[in-house]
Amino acid sequence: MTRHFNRFLFAPLFLILALFVGCENIPKDLAGLEVDIVGVRSFTPSDTGGEMVVTVRCRNETVRPIGIREVRLNLKINDINVGKGVSSKPIATQALSTNTSDVTFAIKDSSIAQQLEASFAQGSVNYDIKTQLMIMSGGQLLHSKSSSSGNVSVSNLR
Repeated sequence: MTRHFNRFLFAPLFLILALFVGCENIPKDLAGLEVDIVGVRSFTPSDTGGEMVVTVRCRNETVRPIGIREVRLNLKINDINVGKGVSSKPIATQALSTNTSDVTFAIKDSSIAQQLEASFAQGSVNYDIKTQLMIMSGGQLLHSKSSSSGNVSVSNLR
């Protein structure tokens, strides 16, 4: 009887341990990170396209500081596909705080630059972003993908 009792006692214990060991492989650093656009810092149109710099805000809603190695964005403004941009420097976010960084977009099509210029004349624009964050954790490079949308003032560009 004692022999069967020990087996029944250890079986649930092993199942619980297996669940917790499996959870350790989930990258906890990726949960609770959100990215949105704070503003368009500059827009420089040219005959061949132009350049636009946007300021992004990275929110860390975890209780741990997280170092974001790189922010990659795919941006649409007023349904105009601006393209892909990459942050120029790493971003450190303290626990339960925010930090900002600039992301530069090289616009290679002059018609897109003209459409953006017309959109910026309205004073505010809608944006949609798809974000990929590169994070170093425990010697591994982790990726976090998300998307967000919103409205941002561009009155500083007039």
